[in-house]
Amino acid sequence: MKKLLIPLTVLMVLVLTACGGNETSSGEGEETISVAMVAGVESSAIKQLIPEFEEETGVKVEWNEFDYNTLYERINNDLRNGGKTYDVIFADDPWMPMFAGGGFLTPLDELGYTPSDDFAKSSRQVSMWPAPEGPRLPGADEDEESRYYGVPQVGNVQLFFYRKDILEEIPKTWQDLETAIEEHKGETDYGFVHRGARGNPIATNFNAFLWSHGADFFDENWNVTLDSSEAVEALEKYLSLTEYAPDGIANYNADSLGRTMANGEGLTSIVWPVWAQTMEDEEKSEVVGKMGYGLVPKAEGHDHAPMIGNWLFGIPKGSDKKESALSFIKWASSKDVQTEMTKLGGLPTRTSVLTDEELLKDYPYLEAVEEGLQTAKWRPRTPLYSQIEQIYGTHLNRAITGELSAEEALTGAADKIRQLMEENGY
Repeated sequence: MKKLLIPLTVLMVLVLTACGGNETSSGEGEETISVAMVAGVESSAIKQLIPEFEEETGVKVEWNEFDYNTLYERINNDLRNGGKTYDVIFADDPWMPMFAGGGFLTPLDELGYTPSDDFAKSSRQVSMWPAPEGPRLPGADEDEESRYYGVPQVGNVQLFFYRKDILEEIPKTWQDLETAIEEHKGETDYGFVHRGARGNPIATNFNAFLWSHGADFFDENWNVTLDSSEAVEALEKYLSLTEYAPDGIANYNADSLGRTMANGEGLTSIVWPVWAQTMEDEEKSEVVGKMGYGLVPKAEGHDHAPMIGNWLFGIPKGSDKKESALSFIKWASSKDVQTEMTKLGGLPTRTSVLTDEELLKDYPYLEAVEEGLQTAKWRPRTPLYSQIEQIYGTHLNRAITGELSAEEALTGAADKIRQLMEENGY
């Protein structure tokens, strides 16, 4: 019997192996890529389409979903430790100076890929490093060519939401807006709804005022210009509109703002376009068919300047599955998939999808997104931006509560930002 035991044991192992008896192996040649995504509306549409990619390619997707802050921490920590955990990352565009600038992402030309011109120009630009416009980082090679390190997937850009059933036309300037609010006082509870919570919310909300008054954070040599007369004028205009705003706007984040507009309480506001789906949802909105979408107003004599906030796909340098990762990104950002994604509540970055006549019938805000992306501005391309934003957003919040004047808030913020920049060699 002992003579037969060994051959039978070997035979059993061979049979089990041939039949896939080991559950960790899901088929010969099959590959799994790990994807790190933000949880929420930015990724929920593409998540629903993942089975199609798996069926088409045979590549399995391990989906890792985190809230915004946790996603940044996970990606940042992993990239700085070799970048082996994820094959595809989903990054907010202000993270590119840290991730691409830090040398942690794969230049897409190394994989033989360049994003199509069908992607909106501003969306392509925030996917590049070094930034194609503006000052380079201290010590950087001024002649270094900008390369693509990401592919734009979510075409976030600030939009102006307004009650088109009340306003005959969209206000083009901030003065036009104030005039319209006065003319229609009492027809809604509030004329303008701010997003005034401390830090990122109010900083994001105010940026469109700052830029549309011809002001900015820095000049071409990284000198801080936040305390310029144009910037102070912009903040004074922003604060003057609090007369028409709800109580408690110093605590308003995107959800509070969105609910106020969806409930029909607000006449106008600056809102991210993903909220347009809510406005047109009969189960969630009191203003279905009554909301208009367009360019954020500007100061007289200046340009429209909504803020871009795209989400981008990137491939960590440490991934050993770059080809499959690129296959996933090309699939997810394709015209066909972005079209289907839009129908599921997503926001495309391709001009051909944003201007699709059939889609526009059901998603009229896409036209405003396409127009906004043409005039959009991006946040300063420096790894220090999160710290800059926290300083700036804290002072802006103190101004909206009445603790500081516009000049005091911007002078205080500028002084602290100058110190931060000097400490970091700018």
